[in-house]
This record gives sequence, structure tokens and C-alpha cells, in this order.
Amino acid sequence: MRQYTSDTLVAVYPFTRQPEDEEVVIGHPETNLFLVLPSDAVEILDYLAVGKTVGETQLIYQEKYGELPDIEDLLNILEGKGFVKRLLQDQVNFSHAVIKATFAPPTTKAAKVRYNFANFPQSLAQKLFSRPVLLGCAVLVSLALLAIAFDPALIPSWEAYFFPENTTLMILVLAVLDCVILFLHEMAHLVAARAQGVSCRMGISNRMWMLVAETDMTGIWGIPRNQRYLPFLAGPLLDTVSAAILTLVFLAQKHGWIFMPPVVFQLGHALLLNYLLGLLWQCYFFMRTDYYYVIANFFRCKSLMKDTEVFVRNQLARVIRRVRKVEQSHIPARERRIIRLYAILWLVGRTAALGSLILITLPLMWHYCVKLFAVLSAGFQANPYAFIDAMLLILLVCIPYTLGFGLWIRSFYTKER
Repeated sequence: MRQYTSDTLVAVYPFTRQPEDEEVVIGHPETNLFLVLPSDAVEILDYLAVGKTVGETQLIYQEKYGELPDIEDLLNILEGKGFVKRLLQDQVNFSHAVIKATFAPPTTKAAKVRYNFANFPQSLAQKLFSRPVLLGCAVLVSLALLAIAFDPALIPSWEAYFFPENTTLMILVLAVLDCVILFLHEMAHLVAARAQGVSCRMGISNRMWMLVAETDMTGIWGIPRNQRYLPFLAGPLLDTVSAAILTLVFLAQKHGWIFMPPVVFQLGHALLLNYLLGLLWQCYFFMRTDYYYVIANFFRCKSLMKDTEVFVRNQLARVIRRVRKVEQSHIPARERRIIRLYAILWLVGRTAALGSLILITLPLMWHYCVKLFAVLSAGFQANPYAFIDAMLLILLVCIPYTLGFGLWIRSFYTKER
């Protein structure tokens, strides 16, 4: 039985809209739900929103475009997402304003999204990411690059991670500092998004088997495309500026302009190496890093990672019959060309990452697990220092990796469902 007949009136939940070439991103910022629709589909919603019936809307569309639209399929999808609602017979006399005011929240996310630091002042956020501040950041980074060009030894080597004395304590302090740095990185994304009027959430997720913190900036798709770059790059920008400041401090220390205790110097070198490796990790475009979102936004690909994974799966379906092929003809030709090129990077990156997992990470974790099992089996009395060291190692290394692997495996189960 048809739910949307020609005389049906439809309530349209108020939504934001952001033009994207020939399409429009519509959304509910309060529930972090956004959809991409053709511009003519949004026109249909506009006609329905002013009180036109489904039949009247179809006639208006037919007069303008020369074809009769299948509105019912569109409305069934949008109703499931909470954008429209069919009015019952006893509701048709209500004014449109009343219908909008009493519209139920979207059914897919009935509860409002809880944002972190939602009360962070937008005016303060705009000052923190103003042009003078960004110019100052550029100056600091330029000075650090000049310093490195004249003295490459300022870049720390792997030895910055080696602590010959007070090893456990130093690693613990470094881990705490890393947590602070990670929080500030995500906070930079959040504040930059607030500067654009977008609210965000911070949480824990995974990139393959690696546990990461992330800021959910779904609402950013509701603002113009050229305004999204700063929120995307805010985290790496803060890391780059912090690394630049540390580099200049070490330059000053090397020339005797300032003095740092050896412990502070070594921890600072380890932090600088952390920043540099973190910036390198952002270049792993085969994962959803900050730079990945910049690339996807620049090439106007709405779902580059997912579409690439489907494309690779479709290529696999050519040789393995059990793999089901998914139609991608609806994707614009321009995006399909980008997906094909990105698929090469995706395959190379994933292969390299899995190679490092099999050849380095898993063997290393196995040897550590064997050592930890031996130490813990011997008990605290056998060697108190080794026992405490083992417990800290489990806390700092094993638990994060275990959680990361758990989330990664869970993602496969979720996809299958």
C-alpha cells in the first residue's frame, strides 16, 4: 500500500543546506546527520514544505523538468532518516509552522548529540585562529626550518627514545606528556571548528589496529567547502608549531643562550621526535588521517575511502566469484577517476602497513608477552623492580595495542552486519 499518495501532505523537518556543485548537503546539525541530494530533490522538499501535496509537487516538477518524479521512494528514504513525516488526516488542518515546531526528532538518532566543549566561545575560537595568529605560526615554522637547514643535527634520532637511566619513570612521564599532546591536538580541531560555528565531539577510535583519539566533525559538511580546511589542518598545525618551538629552544640551548637540565633536554628531544613522527603518520593517506580529509575535500569526493574500498572489492570480484560486486555507476565520472588513482595509494599503503604488522609489530609483541609472562609468573618477591616495570609496560603498551586490535576486528564484524 502506498504511503504517499497524490493528495498526501508532508511535514518537512527544518534542515540546513550547503550547495556542492550540482548537489546539496542537507543536514540536522543537532543530531549530526547529513545527506547529499541532487538539487532538484531539494526543490521537491521545498515545495512540500510550503504545503504542496505530493501530486501538486509532481506536476510542478514535471512542468519544469519534463518528467514525472518518483517522489514516494525519495520520501520513504528521507522519512527513515527523519527529514520528512507523512501527515495524518487529523493533522492536515494544522498550520505549517505548528507542524515544524512539533516535528519529532530524526528517528535514526532520536537523542540529541552531546558535544564536547559546546560552550566554547566562538569569538574566542575565531581570535585563536585569526590571521595574525596564523601569520605568527608561519614565522615560527619558517625560522625552525631555516635552523634545521643550517644545522640538520637539530632533528633528533631514534636515540631520543632511549633512556639509559630511570627508564620506567621516563617512559611513564613521556606517556603522560603524549596524552596531553594528543588532547591538545584534538582540541585544536575542535576550536577551529567552533571558529566556523560547528560543534564537535572527541572520542577514541582506531586506524586499522592503531588506537587513536579523534574529533567527530560531521557538522563541518554543513559549511562551505573552502571553510573546512582550517578545522581539518588545525591539529597538524598545532603539532608543527610545537615542533618548531622545540627546535628553536634546542638551537638556543646548543649555542648557550639558555640552559636545560639533562632530563628536561632528553624528554624534550623525545617529544620533538614524537611530533615529527606524528606529522609523518598524517601522511598515511590510506587511512582517515587529517590530510586524507583535506584530499577528499579538495577533490570533492564525498566518500573517497568507502568508495575506494568498494572499488578494490569490485576488482577482486572479477577473479573471486564469491565476492559480491557493488554497482558504482552512480558516482560521477570525475570522482571515479580519482578513486582509481587513490586505490593504488590505498593498496600500497595497506600492504606496507600489514607488512610492518606481520614482520615487526606482532613478533615484537610476542617477545614482550613471553617476557612479561615470565616476570609476572615469578612474582613480586623475585624481582620487585622487574615486576613493577612489567606492569607499567602492560599499561603503556599492551593495553592500547589490545584495544586497537579489538576495535579493528570489531570493524570487520560491523561491516559484515
